[in-house]
Amino acid sequence: MTNLMEIRQNSWYWILKRVIFPLGDLATGQKMMQRLSYLEKAQWWQPERIAQIRNQSLAQLVSITYSQVPYYRALMELAGVRAEEIRTPEDLSRIPVSTKESLRSNYPERVSRQTGQKTYEASTSGSTGKNFYVREDAETAGRYRACFLLALEWAGWRFGEPQIQTGMTLQRSLDRKFKDFLLQCHYISASNLTDPHLDATLDLIEKYRIHHLWGYPGSLYFLAHRALQNGWSRPLRSIVTWGDNLFPQYRRTIEDAFQTQVCDTYGCAEGVQISAQCEYGRYHLHALDTLIEFLDDDFVPVLPNQTGNIIITRLHPGPMPLIRYKIGDLGVAGENQVCECGRGFGIMESIQGRDTDIVITPGGNRLIVHFFTGILEYFPEIDNFQVVQERLDTLTLRVVPANGYSQTTAKRIITRLNEKGAGDLEINVEEVAEIPLSPAGKRRFVISHVS
Repeated sequence: MTNLMEIRQNSWYWILKRVIFPLGDLATGQKMMQRLSYLEKAQWWQPERIAQIRNQSLAQLVSITYSQVPYYRALMELAGVRAEEIRTPEDLSRIPVSTKESLRSNYPERVSRQTGQKTYEASTSGSTGKNFYVREDAETAGRYRACFLLALEWAGWRFGEPQIQTGMTLQRSLDRKFKDFLLQCHYISASNLTDPHLDATLDLIEKYRIHHLWGYPGSLYFLAHRALQNGWSRPLRSIVTWGDNLFPQYRRTIEDAFQTQVCDTYGCAEGVQISAQCEYGRYHLHALDTLIEFLDDDFVPVLPNQTGNIIITRLHPGPMPLIRYKIGDLGVAGENQVCECGRGFGIMESIQGRDTDIVITPGGNRLIVHFFTGILEYFPEIDNFQVVQERLDTLTLRVVPANGYSQTTAKRIITRLNEKGAGDLEINVEEVAEIPLSPAGKRRFVISHVS
């Protein structure tokens, strides 16, 4: 019986990976599976070969961007840099660093280009709470999704194996529902973290014999904590986290409950996968898709094992190139070393830049950072925001108004927060001129004074 199940699973794996999803790529123009197949081979190349191809991509990126994107052309001309002079990461340092503010002020006309594909707008509030918009197309999405699928394979997952995924948007579009059906994905709420909901999730794992659990670290931590409380014990094959800081206590609790290591992934909602942990726990950079620099506040490279600002250059131009873009996170640069896994992708030591608190509600719900970003990023009438919890039953939402903001906007925000899981909180919306930085120079997105 077991052999028959394995044969069926292997057959479904082959059909999904070699037939159904490639056909989907033809229909959408994503080229995701073609890119994944390439990366599956390229990850084992020697670092020198990877660096050579990366440099070729970098030169092509800068050439295309200089000729087609006014913002970067002006930036380079002001710095006295010609496109043909940029061939290596060392050359790249001659181009000034761009920030969300500088790109936002030139969006969309001066920072985007035509790719021959239909483009669409994606928004993110990230860890700063300030809305930021980028342009994407199908091929750009296919590239970062291929990197993500590669990271899932590093964690031990194969196409077609059932999984549970926590997320913020349960109203799945038709295409996402179809994808969930094909991949046997059980998509559950990351905002409802009450004990009954957590118990139902554990029951779901048992019912469908699920071996793979993915989602935001905060949501998986509370699920693991509940499992330990209930004496629930069943080893899983993979646990993958994304989107928030994976605190050490989160990792310990999750691994204790589900008896397998957590593989963390790191990316940004601007359409870039940056790094992911392999089976040996090292963060491998997606070196053929993204070039990473670790710089101090004067934009000077930091030494290995030192903390620096993470600066990304996406090696695929797409509709909105990102060259030397400061994403607002901090990370620790790795040394030039080869991982025991044998992959040729470089290594970063750790991510340190997404410090967040958790809001506890009187009813026992836990609201993680993406509960708020997943709602508030759809309100263009606010420019910036911060969540503060002084008491268990009260929440203050500080907002910096943008064009179109009114008291009606505030009421709509409160309604959405209540509908999604904050219904037992008294929510006060406070208009402010700006959100101050912390003494460490960071903008805290959620501040909770409730243990």
